[in-house]
Amino acid sequence: MMLKDFAAFILDLDGTLIDSEGYHARAFADAVLAQSGYALNAAEEKEFFGSHSLRFTEILNRRHGLSLDPVRVLEHKRRRVHEIFEAKPFHGALDFLQAWHGRKPMALATNSPLGFVMPALEKAGLKRFFDHITTADEVAHRKPSPEIIEVTLRKLGVEPLKTLVFEDQLIGIEAARAAGTHVVAVDNGQGVSFPADVVVRTWRDLLGGQEME
Repeated sequence: MMLKDFAAFILDLDGTLIDSEGYHARAFADAVLAQSGYALNAAEEKEFFGSHSLRFTEILNRRHGLSLDPVRVLEHKRRRVHEIFEAKPFHGALDFLQAWHGRKPMALATNSPLGFVMPALEKAGLKRFFDHITTADEVAHRKPSPEIIEVTLRKLGVEPLKTLVFEDQLIGIEAARAAGTHVVAVDNGQGVSFPADVVVRTWRDLLGGQEME
């Protein structure tokens, strides 16, 4: 598989380009604690990475007999993220974007809302690299639904099989697969195996050459 053979790239944000998932998990845990008194354990904070606030609140309600309002938890979590968040691109992410900027159309497709995404991109210095940005505000269903990827494909005007998606979690890989694209999993230190076309440890692994084994 050669990077140059694809017509466009679609990239996830949280946990893929920027090291933000820990902030989201901490903010979610703070929201749950404030509204119910329940403290997430370390395993549940990690489990949150592969979900999103509305869905995981319902999981906690069923699991622990809580009566949390998912919308209130999400609103609280978003406020808390803005208080604690620092935008830190993963090692090699900026180099990758610079290497392909102007050579391939690139779009962002993220489960995060626009109000978080735009400030994060500005702080991380990444906004200028993207021709299109699709956020959770534009779709009825977040990943693992393919809707965010499908909307982004229409913006780019490219066929799914000619598009390479970069993700870091199973829900994003499932969304990309369901949309009919190829997908690269960027592990970024998680140390797990993903059902992607290619799995790389870091963005630096994509800079040494254009061919992916």
